[in-house]
Amino acid sequence: MSADTAPIALRDLGVCFEGAVPSTIATASADGVPNVTYLSKVHLVDDDHVGLSDQFFSKTNRNLAENPYACVLVFDPTTYDQYRLLVRYERSERQGRLFDRVDRDIEAIAALTGMAGVFKLRAVAIYRVLEIEAVEA
Repeated sequence: MSADTAPIALRDLGVCFEGAVPSTIATASADGVPNVTYLSKVHLVDDDHVGLSDQFFSKTNRNLAENPYACVLVFDPTTYDQYRLLVRYERSERQGRLFDRVDRDIEAIAALTGMAGVFKLRAVAIYRVLEIEAVEA
């Protein structure tokens, strides 16, 4: 970002968190071995955090235990602009309002794709967003 470019706020990217276009998360082990996984939806938690549904994150979780930093790529479904979020894993929530909201979203997505009952939410992984960068096409 150049000095004359205003920083991007999470709230500015609201449409990216509607789940219309799948996102990705990239992690790396302590040895630098990468893992990239598709995400059906990135959930806006607050002005500083996003939540990701933990359904099939075994390798991602192993990497985060060794190296808590990750990169999430989100898309604006109206323009296809891309944004790279540098994030740091903070915690996992296994109950509460956010967990319930994410669980309902997963059930809705599963029903729409003919996969009802297949996806089981284990937790919502909460990440602090450290940096947001527009990706140049």
